[in-house]
Amino acid sequence: MAGREAPAGALSMLDSVVRGTGRRLAAAMPWLDGPLAELRGRYAHLWLRYAQWRHGRRHTAPIDPYRIAWVDPDRIEYVTEPPDLPRFRWAGSVMDGDWDRSGRRFVDTDVYRAFEAHFQRDLEWSETAFFDRVLGEIRRGEQPWGCDSRAALERRLRNLDRLYERIAADGFRTQRELAADSAYDDPVGSRRRSVYDRLINDEMAIDIGRDGELLFADGRNRLSIAKVLGVDRVPVVILRRHKAWVAFRDRVADHVAETGVLPSAVADHPDLKQFEES
Repeated sequence: MAGREAPAGALSMLDSVVRGTGRRLAAAMPWLDGPLAELRGRYAHLWLRYAQWRHGRRHTAPIDPYRIAWVDPDRIEYVTEPPDLPRFRWAGSVMDGDWDRSGRRFVDTDVYRAFEAHFQRDLEWSETAFFDRVLGEIRRGEQPWGCDSRAALERRLRNLDRLYERIAADGFRTQRELAADSAYDDPVGSRRRSVYDRLINDEMAIDIGRDGELLFADGRNRLSIAKVLGVDRVPVVILRRHKAWVAFRDRVADHVAETGVLPSAVADHPDLKQFEES
């Protein structure tokens, strides 16, 4: 056990060093921000590959934290509470507990309601409860989305208008596709250099609950746009899986390995169809 857990301990120590030292160095020497971001990206990639290896030692069904699944946004109904971890540490995790039973519907969030009001009922952003909440956070000294003023928030929302128009015209693209197309003007484009960083940090993300429910984890702007537009499918990465779902997933993988057939009852599940494809 100690030998198997040693890599996790070493990576956790590295995590503390990279994040803590990196923040101090960036504050003292801003010109180091680019190299430090690259270092953090390399560390995150190393952690994710370790998580993939560790999962493979414990479970029949493998995981790939970078795998893209295409799902119907209407299947993403409820929201989970994120763990107190950086998103890359969340990816590929298996957790027990009741985190998948929040009962909060995505369409009841003030973010989604603001998108619906703005794009379907032509309300100004400033007329929404979402705008008031975010502006209140800014006035308390917080910086949601990196916005430190009302003017910065309004610029951010104008970019969301452009994002909506772009997706309405061109559809959804994966972060890999966006990174490969230098001519594509993404209004809220990522500044991350590595495609791996973009996949794990910027792609829309879901968790999977104990019964296989697709639960919203991250990427509320793009999911809101998808639901308002009524698109048929969106690209997502899977971050966290419930322990009970992983046990079921292993049994399905065993069945496919023995019979070569994915049971029809679960054939359309985005976390299972890969077994038949492979």
